[in-house]
Parts: sequence; C-alpha cells; structure tokens
Amino acid sequence: MPLFYFTRGEQTCMAISQSIMDNVTVVSFTIFKIIYNFSKNSEQFLQCCVSQVNPVTAGESRWKFKHPEVTNITGKVSDLDRFDAQFFKVHYRLANSMDPMARKLLELAYEAIYDAGLNPIELDGKKIGVFIGSGLSETENRGCYDYKTKHGFGITGVSKTMYANRISYWLNIKGPSNTIDSACCGSTVALEQAILAINLARDGKTKSFAENADGCARSDAINILYLQKARDALRVYGEVVKVKNQFISRIAGETGQVFGFNRDLSSLTLFLKQFYDEANVSAEEVEFVEAFGSASPESDKMELQAIEKVFCGNRTDTLLVGSVMSNIGYTDCASGITAMTKVLLGYHKGEIAGNLHCEKPRQDIAALRDGRMHLVRDNQSIRCTYTAVNGLSDITRYKSTIPRLLTLSSRQDSNLSKIFDDLKSRPIDPEELALLHNIHANNIPGHLGRGYIIL
Repeated sequence: MPLFYFTRGEQTCMAISQSIMDNVTVVSFTIFKIIYNFSKNSEQFLQCCVSQVNPVTAGESRWKFKHPEVTNITGKVSDLDRFDAQFFKVHYRLANSMDPMARKLLELAYEAIYDAGLNPIELDGKKIGVFIGSGLSETENRGCYDYKTKHGFGITGVSKTMYANRISYWLNIKGPSNTIDSACCGSTVALEQAILAINLARDGKTKSFAENADGCARSDAINILYLQKARDALRVYGEVVKVKNQFISRIAGETGQVFGFNRDLSSLTLFLKQFYDEANVSAEEVEFVEAFGSASPESDKMELQAIEKVFCGNRTDTLLVGSVMSNIGYTDCASGITAMTKVLLGYHKGEIAGNLHCEKPRQDIAALRDGRMHLVRDNQSIRCTYTAVNGLSDITRYKSTIPRLLTLSSRQDSNLSKIFDDLKSRPIDPEELALLHNIHANNIPGHLGRGYIIL
C-alpha cells in the first residue's frame, strides 16, 4: 500500500513510500518535500543548514496580538496568500476559509508526487493511505468561532480531520485517511502508523505462498558463516556447489518498472537454468528449494512459476519448497544467510522445518495442484542431497537510453520557462529526465501549458 505521511506545524513534510500489500502492485522510492519558515524546498533548507544562518527573524506576524510577553521573532512560511483552488478542486469560498496549512499540504502533496516521477492521475482509485500529524491550530479556533463568517465554509475549512481527507479526495485514492494529534509526538506517531500500513503483515504473520498472503513481517537477524576448504574442515554441515548473484530485470508496467520483489519471469527462469548448467547439476536432482517467499501475492506467484519451469519439467519425484521468512519474518540484508542457516541445520538434523501460516497454499500453480511441487508445512525428513537457496532483493539500478527531447506540461507557460531554464543551467541528469518522461507520459488534469526542449 503506498502512503503519504505529513507533519503539521512549523514544518510540513511528506514522504511517499510504495509497497506491495493485498493485491496492489508497485513499490519503490521515498521522496520528501519540505517547506520551513525560511525555505521553499529541500535544497534551500540544506543551504540554510550548511551556511549556518539563523532564519528566525523579527517581522510582521500573521496574527495581531497585544500581549507584552509574546514575541514577534518567529519563523514564517511564505506565500500563504497564494493557492490554485481550481487545480486542487477546492471551491473558491472554501479556499479563502481554509487553514493555510491545509493549502500547503495539498501543494506539497503534488510536488512530492511529481518529484517521485509520478503523474497524479496514476494514483487515481488506488489503495493509497494518507497520514498526517497535526497539533494546535490558531486558525481552527478563529474559523470555528468567528461570527462574521456566514457562508458555512469555516468548519470544513479549518477542521484538522480534513487535512488528510482533502488530499485523498483530490487524488481520488481509497486507502486510510487519518489526521493524528499526539501533541509534539504527532509526526512520529503518524509515521509509525504509515509504516505499519506498507508491506507489513498487520498480524505479524508472513504467509509465504499462501492464498491469503498479505505482506511480510520485519525481523532482526545477525548471522555468520565460517567457510573453509573441505580438506581443512574439522566439522562439515554442507558442501557449497555454486553461488551466483545477478541483477534480474524488473517487470515493465503501464507506468514504468514495477518495483519491489517482482521480477521478469522469463529473465529469472533463464538465470536459474544457466546457473544449473554452469554448476553441472540437473535441476531435477534438487530435493528441496529454500525459496524467498516474500508473501506478496505477485512476487510469490512469479517465484513459484520460475521454480516450476526450472525444477519440475521432467520431474519424477516431488520437489519440496519452503521459506524461512514464514518462520521468522523478513530479515532484510541477512535474508540470504538466514535461509542458508535453516538449510544447514536441516542437513544436521535430517529434516527441514515446515512453513508457518500456510493453511491454504495458493492453487494457481499447476505443479502444486498435480503434486510435482509440495509446500513443506510440517517438519519433513530429507535425504540431504542437493538443496537450492533462492534470494531476491530490491536494488534500484538506473540505465538511461532516453533521447534528450523532453516534453512537459504545466499550469501556465511561464512555469515551463522556469523549468527549462533550470534544466539548461545544470548537467544532464538521466535519472531526472526518466522521471520527467514518466510524469508527462499522460495528461495531468488542469495543466494548460505545453512545451518541449532539446537538451
């Protein structure tokens, strides 16, 4: 489930993190957008930090007060009087009654989506959550109790519950939409709830290869293997035949590559076949496959399909398949050695540990239905012959083959000139151009300006 996470107060932040949950695809990068009292973007914020300049200055406050103990030396966000109500689907009168922070949240939501290389229209109708941390608001008090306001937009304009809901409405996204008030901890509580919503099994159960797989639980792991030449070893758990790592291309979706543990089936199958050819071992001789088993429905299916194609083509006995991730959760960088440790201990004991949380194995794999492949759900004896250990990783690589012709759109032509001037002032960044191509592959509603540049 993709998510948005915001904090409200002297700063406004947003992160987008995409994951796989239920039957929703996509996963990838994290982007943040920041406005502070002294900066309009993260670059200006960084410059202020490294230049060691104090941005908190005296000046006219947004509020009128006469209290002698209240100082006018504060940090102030700029451009609060500017807002494109039509673009964000906000009624003109409502826009004038909205809390300025609500308007800024909408603006930064768009900026962060854009910086992530996405077109907002791509999010339409998807299961995406919005989580906002918010605290006290002077604007809320004024909007609710100002008797001069008679048009009825005051409460909806300043209600904190609308901070998240308005973003969900604008993007037409269908996930949870929560504004969380936990005083000074509001931002971290919102972040905590947002993280729990993405690619994590809510019940702490990693249901590898199960029909009801819904993401993996995270877990810690520290493991070490001591390797020796066989002739020098005083104790042997297993013999290493071959180890190989290789980047496997991702799936090309309608809006670009699908990230996460999804891989192109044909590429993964080819890699496995070449591996066993190089090892001079027939895949049919492998007794047990310790699979990755991320418990995301798409990735699990892809992995089982590859195993079926490579190991079960001319098989006469049943291939056993399991995943230690179901037993202890996803251990991130330690996943590979964790899986190998399970196999080595299985060799030592003579039986392999069964998967947890797999009461109903998925039935969309032919080899599982006809018995050529079997998911080990109870501890099972093994002959300790050949065992395969598969691993997957979410590593991002960028390779640009995009021409230097760039087409863009914007709310108005003047914005295009600013973007083009900025692009011409810097060295070409292939990653940035790839993101811009992805953003503008489809029309962005409300963008009236069109233009192109050759870099």
